[in-house]
Amino acid sequence: MDFNVQSVDVDCKWSRNFGGWQIPPEAVGHICLLVHGDDITGEMAVGLLRIRDEILVGGNRDSKRTIQRPGGISEVCWLVTPETPLPENFLMSLRKQDRDAILTPRGGDARAMELFTRCEGMIMYRHTIESIGQQLDEARRFRGETRKKLLEMGYEVLNGHWKVDRQRAMELGGITLTNRRQWVCLRTDGSTPARRAALEPARIAESRAYREEFSKQIAAERRERKRAQKAAKAVAVQINLLDTVLPDDEAAYATPAVTQAESVAAEVGDRQSQ
Repeated sequence: MDFNVQSVDVDCKWSRNFGGWQIPPEAVGHICLLVHGDDITGEMAVGLLRIRDEILVGGNRDSKRTIQRPGGISEVCWLVTPETPLPENFLMSLRKQDRDAILTPRGGDARAMELFTRCEGMIMYRHTIESIGQQLDEARRFRGETRKKLLEMGYEVLNGHWKVDRQRAMELGGITLTNRRQWVCLRTDGSTPARRAALEPARIAESRAYREEFSKQIAAERRERKRAQKAAKAVAVQINLLDTVLPDDEAAYATPAVTQAESVAAEVGDRQSQ
């Protein structure tokens, strides 16, 4: 089990596809925290379900099964109801050239420098900075040398916790910071709004193209996978090996879909920026 909540064992399962949770045999009889999030559709859901054999169907080579629909799904106690809007994936909203530049450095300080200089004028949240900078206390990135270097380059890194920072953000970029989880980087000469306005069309076009192309690619791959599974199931029935057949995890065929979507989206972004 993944968690112990007040002496109760809880297993956690995540799936990009709603209802696609893979339940192992050892989870039967236990409570599962079911998490769904899809950056493409922008939807999420979180629920609790006590797993019973009666509500499980299928079975793969690892003996993992899925939850019966609609029967099993109807028993879920939803903490976050299905189709709840999912907060935007910040990295996915960037152009590929910026995303690659941010993630290429191995050190957290170098990543932080790329993040703030390439995303000037965009409000960033603590969890984004922590994950990119590989450090739990994101504020430490902007003390000492790192913040000094950015200031020397003509950038001010501001946080919504401090009144003086909130005032400075409004003064330099017309940006409203409301809480300590929000950060923004602005040029000290006040030129960020004009620069951001020039960059936004290409960023938005590329982000939209990525989502559209990925959805198209993943749907095609899923249809092909279902046809292959149906054929394999027919063969398995004939040789009495039905229990060994199950849909494989989609990660393997999602990877080429991501690559194709990034390529198409980057071309769209390049055309928009010309």
